[in-house]
Amino acid sequence: MTPHFIEIAYLPTHPEYDESAHDEYRKRISTMGGTFSVVPNGTIGLGADSTWGDPGLGEPRSWRIASMALAGRLIEMAGNYDVLIAYCHEPVFALAPVYATLQAAAAKVNITAIYVSHATAFMHEMPLPNPERLMVESLPIHWAKISTKVRLGSISQYMSNHLISDYGADPDTFVPAENGVDTTDPWYRQRSPAEIAAALTRHDIPVDRDLLVTFGRAVPYKRHDMLLRAAARLRGTAHAVIMSRPALPELPKIAAALGVNATFVTSFDRELMAALLQWRRTKVCSLSAEREPWGLIPMESRLLTRDGGAVLVVADSGGLAEQVTDGMDGFLHRPNDPVHLAQVIDHILGLSEEERSRLRQKGARRVLTHEPWPVKIVQSLRTTVPGIDAVAEGVLSTLRGATRPLR
Repeated sequence: MTPHFIEIAYLPTHPEYDESAHDEYRKRISTMGGTFSVVPNGTIGLGADSTWGDPGLGEPRSWRIASMALAGRLIEMAGNYDVLIAYCHEPVFALAPVYATLQAAAAKVNITAIYVSHATAFMHEMPLPNPERLMVESLPIHWAKISTKVRLGSISQYMSNHLISDYGADPDTFVPAENGVDTTDPWYRQRSPAEIAAALTRHDIPVDRDLLVTFGRAVPYKRHDMLLRAAARLRGTAHAVIMSRPALPELPKIAAALGVNATFVTSFDRELMAALLQWRRTKVCSLSAEREPWGLIPMESRLLTRDGGAVLVVADSGGLAEQVTDGMDGFLHRPNDPVHLAQVIDHILGLSEEERSRLRQKGARRVLTHEPWPVKIVQSLRTTVPGIDAVAEGVLSTLRGATRPLR
């Protein structure tokens, strides 16, 4: 297998452009013998500039340009391989599976294209979704009923059910396409208490109090306010820390109105995130997003806290709930119910360290067994490519024995 990575072009002056991350991932791709390249995005490369709900996705006219450009690249690349599997993510590349597979016969190449949706207009653009986006999202979903060379990537049962009930997807057209984590990443190492305390102190986070933490983008559906509302009901038992970018001005206002003393971190510092999760006085990592299609933070937090730190709590909503067995490897709380969240947190605060350790260890084992990124991609390929089951099973056995986090 040879991996190739293609994305829409952005200038280095784009606010989300991370040059060091770009360099790191291009180096990793090169090490695997793969390539990285870009296709036009229909703008000058500074941003998507959408007038509809999600400004990061841009307008449908740009999606057609990107999808057609990608389809051309796929057809050209497919000439070098027996089979080419293309994972086409989000509406920006939603039309590429149709364009590429329609032309594959003329080019005498073998392409299977998988449309992977992480969110839809019904999730991000209500109450008035963009009708053009709905049409673009619908086309590959229904084209998969016509062509066996187009499949739908399932990132979670919740997301698959949404595409079936709201877009008319055929359940038989799905293949696994879940997100995973690189369990060998040095980021998952265990930090010393002194290193953690220093990181917290630099951000004025108290080290003499129990902590409750939450992380995520600064968008309303992440429901960061739930932690503040639960903390208010706990009457100062623990200190809330919300790490989100960019700033959400309403959160400090909510905290002030509730009389909650909280810390707001408006940058996304991964070392601080790790330190917060591993700190011996961090008792809970609470993720209250509603209708979240999936999410990496539950997996990341469980690997980071395998030797101490936060117990995972997520809202019983969407794909997050699929990652937790309530009371066994974490806890669920009722969505939009700060009273119940406070009760769950209070229960965790009352557990012994041995009981919390047992929950964390079960959560870590779950990730190490089922969530490593190599395991996810092999599971997806064995469903998509006929005849590789025996090889895939052997690879999976090897991977599950080799993807342990660094100490």
